[in-house]
Amino acid sequence: MSSSPSTIRIAIIGGSLASVAVLRGLLRHPHISVDMYEPRPAFRDEGPGLSLTTTMQAMLAAIDPELERCLDRAGAILTTPEIRVAAGPHAGREIKVNGHGPRCKKNVSRQAFLTEMLNGVPPRMMHPSTRITSVTESSSGQGLLLTFADGTQMMYDIVIGADGLHGFTRRLIFGDDQSLVEPRPTGFWSLPVKVPLMRAQQAMGAQYLDPMNPYQGGWIGDGFSMIYNLLDNGNEVEIVICGKTDGTGEEDGQSGAQWAKLFTPDEFQELFANNQMPVCQGMVDLIQSVYTVQVAAICQLEHRPAPTFVTKNICLIGDTAHSMPPFQGANTGIAIEEALILTTLLARLPSKAAIPAALQAYDQVCRPRAERAARSSAETGFLVTGRAPGVGLDADLLQLHMRNKFDFMLDGDSHTHRAAASLIMDQLLAAGSSWS
Repeated sequence: MSSSPSTIRIAIIGGSLASVAVLRGLLRHPHISVDMYEPRPAFRDEGPGLSLTTTMQAMLAAIDPELERCLDRAGAILTTPEIRVAAGPHAGREIKVNGHGPRCKKNVSRQAFLTEMLNGVPPRMMHPSTRITSVTESSSGQGLLLTFADGTQMMYDIVIGADGLHGFTRRLIFGDDQSLVEPRPTGFWSLPVKVPLMRAQQAMGAQYLDPMNPYQGGWIGDGFSMIYNLLDNGNEVEIVICGKTDGTGEEDGQSGAQWAKLFTPDEFQELFANNQMPVCQGMVDLIQSVYTVQVAAICQLEHRPAPTFVTKNICLIGDTAHSMPPFQGANTGIAIEEALILTTLLARLPSKAAIPAALQAYDQVCRPRAERAARSSAETGFLVTGRAPGVGLDADLLQLHMRNKFDFMLDGDSHTHRAAASLIMDQLLAAGSSWS
């Protein structure tokens, strides 16, 4: 990669949704040169589909207006979310939540959206099958030296760590502090499956899955929650079941490396013994038609709150900076917000000397919001799995606690938080702030 001395050189490590959003946001700025590295042969963002609120969609459009069209090309479905109780004396009752109005979310396959986002990136910037063995300060102190598995080296001014929950870039900031590097179990698990529309209609009931009037259905059960979405232009249905164990997993001797919770078919069926809704049993049957021998759910892990997301020339974003249970779409919403704020600040860099101020401003705005989102998501997880103390499956109490639960992810617009970050950056630059 060649660049002029004034060009700001950025290496993004990891090919996640958040990192590709950052790359897309920086493409329009000629003073910035970006490369994205991924050790796997292809760029993938694995996991259940995305459920994007209007606020999240607006932030994506602020990063790059073309991302709205990427959503459409990826088969996004405009849906109306609805949450109901699946068990107990109030089974069938709807829980009203602020922000859950008609046609207010777009649901899209995570990988399909990522693929469309990458289609707009010049191939020279993308480097799959590329493993980085070290990131060190250059001998001159004027940049970061990346060393690759084949022995080659490249120099950059900024490194953005976006290589996920178990990625190595978190160690670039926290070293060998295992309390900050290793994720811990939350006690929540999730299990996503996708099936063809007709097959899902047969098991769940066609009235719940009408491509002409799409709904995102959420169900609160006794120790579990269920969500179903239409994806891929209405041709497929995704089902996500989440559960809460009695402990966090640490009591059973599990560590952050424990990624799966395994059930026999009978054990899995027993989890839903108190379910009273046929549509929910239909979802269970569909999952057991996919997992016929053993049901493997994904354990949800989280990092302890970090004292910082940045150094003078390294920053973390998305699951690399923080991980949290997936409830409220908090993990997705915060990652998109971070991508917007980071691209805004980097685009405003007047020189390489301003990099520490930009990253400090990013940290000061984004880290407290990520911590708040993690707490809120965990609280929501207890509510939607019927495990919130003193609330359980009482529809009236669920209504009371959940009505405003999503306000945090809906507050402000696409300008609010990046304007705050820009102001902090300007104040730091005016004060002559330097990294110490």
